[in-house]
Amino acid sequence: MNTKIVLIHVILCLAALYPAAAMPDTVKLKNSGALKGIIKNEDASSITLLIGTGTMKIAKTQVESVERASEKENAALESGFRKKAIERGALVPEAFEETSKRLRKLIEERRQTDSIKASLEKMKESFGEKRKKYSSLRADFDGLNRKIKDMDPASDVKRYNKYVSQMNMLHTEIESLVAEIDSINLELPERERAYWKAVTNYGNGVGDFRIFFEKKLEELSGRGLTQDEALYAKITDKTISDIEKGLNRDTVPLTKTAYGMTVKAVLNGGTTCTLAVDTGASTVLISKEVAERIETNPNETIEDVKFTLADGSVIKSKVIIIKSVRIGNSTVYDVPAAVSDNPPGTGIDGLLGMSFMNNFNIKLDVANERLILESVK
Repeated sequence: MNTKIVLIHVILCLAALYPAAAMPDTVKLKNSGALKGIIKNEDASSITLLIGTGTMKIAKTQVESVERASEKENAALESGFRKKAIERGALVPEAFEETSKRLRKLIEERRQTDSIKASLEKMKESFGEKRKKYSSLRADFDGLNRKIKDMDPASDVKRYNKYVSQMNMLHTEIESLVAEIDSINLELPERERAYWKAVTNYGNGVGDFRIFFEKKLEELSGRGLTQDEALYAKITDKTISDIEKGLNRDTVPLTKTAYGMTVKAVLNGGTTCTLAVDTGASTVLISKEVAERIETNPNETIEDVKFTLADGSVIKSKVIIIKSVRIGNSTVYDVPAAVSDNPPGTGIDGLLGMSFMNNFNIKLDVANERLILESVK
């Protein structure tokens, strides 16, 4: 590339660094170009020019002349350089080096949490698609099976053999699909625990960083903050506020009963019920009466499963997919829920189990009768 073009590009890039009212030192070059900055050193063979937070060395054999700014102008320019460097994160005041290190770690934890969340959502989406496909294939298989039962094979051999062939193909496809669903079922709890752990660590990290930062400001306030430190503190405070906005923290009132802490839940957007909070239950449990009140698709019903209650008793029940479960302002979609003939207790419609709560970092504040659900936006 032509040297003159390179210099013009450098000058245009540097121009944005200088406050309009301050004039920098100017080094005019023999090729008609010019470099602007603050002269930090000059000897018989070269000139060292500060440009932003870096320096460049210019051989005097390339220099036509030098125009120097006043000390006041250079001081203003250098202050401007530092300000812009702090704003873009290229410069950290020494007093805030540990703060910067912790902030970078927190930002990386958020990136990892987002990655785990995306992976979990992708797996849930795949599980939902495969479950719907299974229901469709099973309906086709059962339909063909009914047709065959009503047929006399001897009267229409060709059509009978066609149906049998189609059933065999469907059976093979269903078996393969069931194996994939089973595999996801085994892996999904681990992915949910990994997400829960990531959200917990990140949520705690945000709180810990806020405390650390405020303690650091209090410590420095005794001697007074420099201009650079005050600017860095202001930028960091805004960054923390933005980070905190990226956390959902829903506080839901609980009611203490003889059966434990209960919470109001809204199913499928319109059916309100009372569920006992049970972190020992692997899935949400609802009474048969509630299940009959909510709109469910029969094809979304999973096979009968054995379900262990918190008291150790085991029941056998259908597991349906509830389209949505809302607790407070937090909603989870496509929630597996067991259906029980007998509710857990008088006035209680079921249990709020981990098929809902695995989507959050959960905090039970029993003393203040609150359920806190944290998640990342």
